[in-house]
Amino acid sequence: MPAPSPSSEQLQARIDTLEKQVARHDLELVCFELLRSRMAEGFCVLELLDGPQGPLSDYRYILSNDACLRHTGHDKQMGQTVRELIPNEADAWVPRFAEVLRSGQPVSFEQRLNVTDRLLNVTAYRLGPASDRRVAVLFTGVSASEQARQLLQEQTEERMDRAETNNRLLGELVDHSLANVFAADCSLRLVAINRTARETFERLHGISPKVGDHVHDILAGLPQIMEKLQPIWPRLITGQSFVEMVSLGTPDQPRHYEMRYNPLRDAKGQIRGGYLFAYDITARVQEQQRLSQAEGALRQSQKMEAIGQLTGGIAHDFNNLLGGILGALELADKRLAQGRQQDSRHLLDIARQNSSRAASLVQRLLAFARQQALTPQPLDVHHLVAGMHELIHSSLDSHVQFVDATLAGQWLVCVDPSQLESTLLNLCINARDAMTRGGTLGISCGNCQLDAAQAAALHLDTGQYLHIQVEDTGCGMTQEISERAAEPFFTTKPLGQGSGLGLSMAYGFVRQSAGQLSIDSSPGRGTCIHLYLPRAQAGSATPADDMQQAITPARSRQPLILLVEDQAALRLVIREILEEHGLQVQDFENGRTALRALDEGARPDLLVVDIGLPGDIDGYQVANACWTFDEHLPTLFITGYDGALDTRRLKGSPLMRLLHKPFELRLLTSKVEELLNAARSKPMHDREPRDWTGTPAGD
Repeated sequence: MPAPSPSSEQLQARIDTLEKQVARHDLELVCFELLRSRMAEGFCVLELLDGPQGPLSDYRYILSNDACLRHTGHDKQMGQTVRELIPNEADAWVPRFAEVLRSGQPVSFEQRLNVTDRLLNVTAYRLGPASDRRVAVLFTGVSASEQARQLLQEQTEERMDRAETNNRLLGELVDHSLANVFAADCSLRLVAINRTARETFERLHGISPKVGDHVHDILAGLPQIMEKLQPIWPRLITGQSFVEMVSLGTPDQPRHYEMRYNPLRDAKGQIRGGYLFAYDITARVQEQQRLSQAEGALRQSQKMEAIGQLTGGIAHDFNNLLGGILGALELADKRLAQGRQQDSRHLLDIARQNSSRAASLVQRLLAFARQQALTPQPLDVHHLVAGMHELIHSSLDSHVQFVDATLAGQWLVCVDPSQLESTLLNLCINARDAMTRGGTLGISCGNCQLDAAQAAALHLDTGQYLHIQVEDTGCGMTQEISERAAEPFFTTKPLGQGSGLGLSMAYGFVRQSAGQLSIDSSPGRGTCIHLYLPRAQAGSATPADDMQQAITPARSRQPLILLVEDQAALRLVIREILEEHGLQVQDFENGRTALRALDEGARPDLLVVDIGLPGDIDGYQVANACWTFDEHLPTLFITGYDGALDTRRLKGSPLMRLLHKPFELRLLTSKVEELLNAARSKPMHDREPRDWTGTPAGD
């Protein structure tokens, strides 16, 4: 059955709707035409196509506005494909729009249209469903070279802004710096000065320099500163950079400055002047001066403490020795009065032993004052220790057991025997003091070949050494005490019971002998002192026994000895022993009386002179005067100081020897006979003929 026909009202309503749609469509068309002709952006609609290159591999223009040509600079006809218009660039554009069609997502990008050298800023949208294959494109474009110029201009402006900001910041930093900053051209005219410098000048000198002022005018009333600047400026404009410390102002209120000078160069590196950073370091200098004064006061305090400790320790040791000497002599005097000569001899031996120990103590002090003069010789340590048994036992307490574990046949060492003996004795005494409740003290030695690693650990050269160990079972030491044990004056003993020099002297002697001393100790486990002494070189002279000298017989005239010694007691003893050996002695108490005797004709065969004579003429001067009469005169120097002869003060090189006080009389006579015998055996053409039956030849 046919559908009923619409009523007239329905038809009229439908007509009205269609008319409204047509009117709206006409309005949209008018608006579109207006926008297309007037809109600033370029606009076009593309239809994606399939082509020989594959699906969606080309597109054609189906709609564009007037601005399209203006932005692209490239005319195109609707219906043309991109591969027809710009075949060389199609592959750069098609994929972008194909992706928008597939994804439905808008995309914005910037790309260059090479055919017209335009840089396009593009936004693309899909129109309708993907099946319509349409994409709307909005874009703007400028010349690529113009864009580059704009970009360059923007970058330049940005750099200039950044540089200006940096310069302002730098200017602020320099202006508020603690340094006084000046810059001047080659003619010494200020080109820059910071706030600190202006304020400093105004505060100290009442003037405020400004850019453009001449330095000579600024410093016209400040000759002290100008005087310091004049020699500096020529160095600066020649390209030198340097730092100087200067003090300005009055002596009672000086100001100290650290002046840093640098040349001022232009962009081409040419020197246009110089600049100065002046730092006021007055507070730092004053603090350093206060610190220096405090350090000086501390050092003085430490010196006084060390001297007090040394004095107490030495006084304690000397009082013990002198007490034994005086007591033995007093008792010996009583025994002599009682006719008991044998007992007196024993007591005199005790006094002699204590005197030798006192002499050894003095030698330790002298060795600390300046490096001791050693007389090294090949030595058998086993033999040396065996000879020390009685001395060691007398130095130990009864509750300390001594064990000699040295072995015969070990390597010889080349050291000073007396110094090694003193070192070992000191170590034994230290061990005794560490064993207040008794214990065992042992001395041992053995051959030791040090490889590179072992030698490096001991700060020694590789090679062969004799390893000596002095070990006790005493209280031991902490690591802190062990590290300081060899320091001069360091001691853990109460004040007055030790000088603090024993171990430091031992260390000094061992190091001077090219060896090493190390300490192995811990609390409650005792201490072991290790001595490493280098093996004596093959071919060294064998240890010499005591020199046996005899007065040469068949001598009808006694040799004349000229003795110059200021200590009356010692001078008397030396004269007595020499006369007892059949020698003539002419003695004097000072150098001036000895020289007067030479002027009056005295011509000795041997000079025995103390180096440290009182007055204005010392032993060196007496010897030089004697050698003007006889340049080959043998001379025996004696001294209470440690060390060797000062050959710089000697004007000749005859036979001479040096003897240190205190000395044994046996050693004195041995040296005298050695020199006399050597002088007699000297060839006659090297020496003035001496007539032993009368006065010297030529007199």
